[in-house]
Amino acid sequence: MTQKLWLLFAIQTMFAAVLLILSYSYVDLNLTLSSNPIVLSTIKSLQYLAYYQRPLATFIYTSFLLLWFLFFVFLAYLFYKKQLSLKFLKLSVLSSVIILIFAYPYLSSDLFNYMFDAKIIYFYHENPYLFKPLDFPGDDWLRFMRWVHRYSPYGPLWLLFSLVPTILGFGKFIITLFAFKIFIGSFQLINTFIVYKIVKKINSQKALLAALIYGLNPLFLIEGVANAHNDIVIATCFLASIYFALNRKTVSSYVVLTFGIFIKYIPILIAPWIVLYNIKPKNNFKKLVYLSFATMVIFTFVYSSTKITVPFVASGSTQIQFQPWYLFWTLPFLTLIPSVMAFLVLLSVSFFASLRYYPYLLNGDWSQPGTITYLRNVILFPIVLALIIILIKYGRKIFKSKH
Repeated sequence: MTQKLWLLFAIQTMFAAVLLILSYSYVDLNLTLSSNPIVLSTIKSLQYLAYYQRPLATFIYTSFLLLWFLFFVFLAYLFYKKQLSLKFLKLSVLSSVIILIFAYPYLSSDLFNYMFDAKIIYFYHENPYLFKPLDFPGDDWLRFMRWVHRYSPYGPLWLLFSLVPTILGFGKFIITLFAFKIFIGSFQLINTFIVYKIVKKINSQKALLAALIYGLNPLFLIEGVANAHNDIVIATCFLASIYFALNRKTVSSYVVLTFGIFIKYIPILIAPWIVLYNIKPKNNFKKLVYLSFATMVIFTFVYSSTKITVPFVASGSTQIQFQPWYLFWTLPFLTLIPSVMAFLVLLSVSFFASLRYYPYLLNGDWSQPGTITYLRNVILFPIVLALIIILIKYGRKIFKSKH
């Protein structure tokens, strides 16, 4: 690579490294990750910033986010102009993932719930659909966990997968934590590769751009790798099923979609469009993507605003609010048809969804006055912006057709 490319690579790596450091500011005060005095001292200094200097910490974090997204836009522009290479993309995505695998899951406690569900099976020899963390009051992990009152809401295949990093953790919390991070974070690499292969087949000129839009999107790196949400695995099932359908590997397409259904049930919603595309080979690929995207957008809205019961779990339902990691159900579809409009929609939604945590970072809870209004507006604004972008695009087409 040229000197310019190495500089851009270094900047991308720097953003990942800064996030790695910032993430340890939010280590739970009841959790000790290491007995090493240097590590302890460093984490305590970072915790003091995050927990006792909240306005300053929030300003630093939101400023960092803004700069990272601006750099992401700059990289997308360079790829659009074909000034960056596949080698640059590979190194940038790989280095970002490796660094963020070692980040603390600072914006969510879901990873600890994945770990405890597997612990219930492997160490307590009980069923996480019938037993919850609170049923094991002597467990030390309860000191720093959240949502300890819920049964596992995930599919049986996810629980089976979770046993692998649990076994590899040898009963040690920190080893198990990073075993889970490696397992989940690796799907960011897999998804970037699948996006590249899909777009390369339908429009080879835009394959690198599409892979960048997915692979280096700060939101995906934060929620999929740093915070390690298993929704990134659902994105893999979506993308892989479409990839196999595109290549007329019908059985593989159905198998991987079935895997997704038994991980988090959601992929069943796009099954009709996958079946229809496989039955009718002449079906338009864009139609498959748009129908899948529209279906998941509608579901995400419904899921975020109504109480939905999940299988296997007695009284098992989700919290009624939008979460940024739900975008793994929708935005990956936009990367498959890369265009300026799709990128602007993806960019605006990703950035404003990343700002959803602002009230919590600033106040330490979600109960302050104005929080509900903020949460509603931070989601509505990118939606309105996206609609404006779409209207401008199609308005221009109509205007040109009349003249």
